[in-house]
Amino acid sequence: MKKLLYTFLLLSFTASAQTATDNIKPTIQNTNTSKHINIPGTRLYMIPPPGFTVAKTFLGLQKGESAMLNIYDLVGGNFYTNAATFSKAGFEQQGASVLHYQEIKVNGYPAKYVSMQGDPTAHAYALVFGDTTFSTMIMAVRPANDEATGKEIMAALNSIYYDKNKKVNPFETALFSLNDQHSRLKFFQYSASLYMYTVDGKDNTKDTDNPFLLVMQLPMDNSLTTQGIAQQMIGKVQQYGLTNPQVRNTSTNKINGYDTYEMEVYGQMKDKDCVIYLCVTAKGDKAISMQGIAKDNLEASVQEFKKLAHTIQIK
Repeated sequence: MKKLLYTFLLLSFTASAQTATDNIKPTIQNTNTSKHINIPGTRLYMIPPPGFTVAKTFLGLQKGESAMLNIYDLVGGNFYTNAATFSKAGFEQQGASVLHYQEIKVNGYPAKYVSMQGDPTAHAYALVFGDTTFSTMIMAVRPANDEATGKEIMAALNSIYYDKNKKVNPFETALFSLNDQHSRLKFFQYSASLYMYTVDGKDNTKDTDNPFLLVMQLPMDNSLTTQGIAQQMIGKVQQYGLTNPQVRNTSTNKINGYDTYEMEVYGQMKDKDCVIYLCVTAKGDKAISMQGIAKDNLEASVQEFKKLAHTIQIK
């Protein structure tokens, strides 16, 4: 299940088959009741399915190792651009056989829902909603032969309440800490389980030449390695425009006692030289992936990324 969840975190979907647990309401409109719980690290509330508890290694709920609801609450995102490719045709172009697709409303916000079977042994659901200021996605998975849990997950999705005005503590659910006291890179913002560090903690996102570091939390088990996670991350970056990649200075060692894999990848993005620094550390069932990107002063930027990454502490 953790391996399947990790695949979902990388947003990889394939599908086939049909089930009967796809009864999403055309309009989901709820008030916050005593039965609702807030998913820590998000502005979303729902009534948890029986047997589900708050997850420890991702934002959402889980039922042991068999089922989960994973939430990505992208504050500052734009539903209309983020969900532009979230469509039946879009999934089918990826080789998916969509079981059910519907455009609905969630607390008055436009939403899209899809169900699919991403693995012969598992059934998957995805729901995304928002406006021009946020985009929230819920991804769920349960055993393909467990129709009862499927109905319980659907009931939880139909119970959603979203509080757009709720203030979220970005480190409430953090499984790590970084000491940026002696680094030029400072914490800038948190969104959808991603922590972003920029130069002086300023909003430099419009200047794409400025270096930044992204930190992501992932579940870990015996089927995954720190090196494997790093290589999959690089594969994802290549899909978004990295060309002529050249891997340099790879290492498998320990940082602060944690199993760690580091790599530097030099290449081009939009015909401009760039470097991507990847550092994946692991402790027990937790993995922390750090990805730094720079398009200027490449060698110096890598050293700055390393200075901050090497202060990692995992809880």
